[in-house]
Amino acid sequence: MNICFITQKYPGTHNTTDYAFVKQLVDAIAKEGHNCFVIAPYNINHYRKFSKKIDRYNSGKGRVIVYRPYYLSFSQFHIGRFYPNKWFYKRAISKAFRMLETKPDAIYGHFWDSAYQGYKYAKKYNVPLFVATGESDIKQMFSPKEDKDEFCDYVSGVICVSSKNRDESISLGLTNFGKCQVFPNSINAAQFKKMDQKQCRKRLGLPDNVFIIAFVGWFNDRKGVIRVSDAIKQVQGEKVHSLFIGKGDLNPDCDNILFKGQVPHDEVPYYLNAADVFVLPTLHEGCCNAVVEAMACGLPIISSNRPFNWDVLNADNSIMVDPENVDEIVEALQNLRDDDEKRSRLANGALEMAKTLTIEKRAQGIISFIQSRI
Repeated sequence: MNICFITQKYPGTHNTTDYAFVKQLVDAIAKEGHNCFVIAPYNINHYRKFSKKIDRYNSGKGRVIVYRPYYLSFSQFHIGRFYPNKWFYKRAISKAFRMLETKPDAIYGHFWDSAYQGYKYAKKYNVPLFVATGESDIKQMFSPKEDKDEFCDYVSGVICVSSKNRDESISLGLTNFGKCQVFPNSINAAQFKKMDQKQCRKRLGLPDNVFIIAFVGWFNDRKGVIRVSDAIKQVQGEKVHSLFIGKGDLNPDCDNILFKGQVPHDEVPYYLNAADVFVLPTLHEGCCNAVVEAMACGLPIISSNRPFNWDVLNADNSIMVDPENVDEIVEALQNLRDDDEKRSRLANGALEMAKTLTIEKRAQGIISFIQSRI
């Protein structure tokens, strides 16, 4: 098949981490022997480095061609109802469609708005259109002003990262149950895997005989970085040390922070394997990549008891808490710090769940779903 992906961002020379999870899926689908065209408009006044307008590379049996039509961003500036940013963005996508080397067999919009941007081309050339819904809040991130009903009727299938996203899409009148299938986010098992904890701590210069928790995500209220920091301050007994991987406006300030800041994505597995527990009291998600990656590294999870986690977390691999209740986070931390047997049992459960969430299995499932709906 020839599949055209539309995505707001895609890794390149300008930024190697932008939507890395999209590239992971594209590469995995190409490895199965399919040709992937990626349309990822490039905001020229946002990045210091430039990426090629057209980038080509092979992945397994297939090939990937990335189209990055340049456009100017004006943020939220507008004149009445006219938003220059949106106009330039749509124009860039239209330009990329004209550059395609061949008519695609399917268009895959990463998130509802990206699929909406490809709707007119798909309808004009009678190409099946698919949506990948992974938004943390679909209603907030997608609000088409026109052609909504026609667009929703035209969509051939909806690839949902969680049952929560499926149900939310249905409740907003965007689709129906029969068009949807759930494919939770996944991991590259060659990269995110169980490693020797002592060796990882030695590699990173971390102390050996301490209890360490890992947080990976934006330093903001939604991800709960300050709630984790506050919980650590309140833990009684043996000290809890921490690794805060990410960036943002909020600053965790608990004692015994061993590392705080960004690291390259391929370094994250070492930090996860150096930890004893993963903690992320997030408020809203589609399906959290950080949680899945932590499970693949054999970490028991402390995260939110909300529907976006229910497809991947359960009592066998996690302690689910009210993400807004610091006392519950404190109790879960103390529970896993003090109970070696439970920590080991949940770690094994996390590894078992991660085995079902590989990028290869996800790519194969999505390909089968698309072929069944064409």
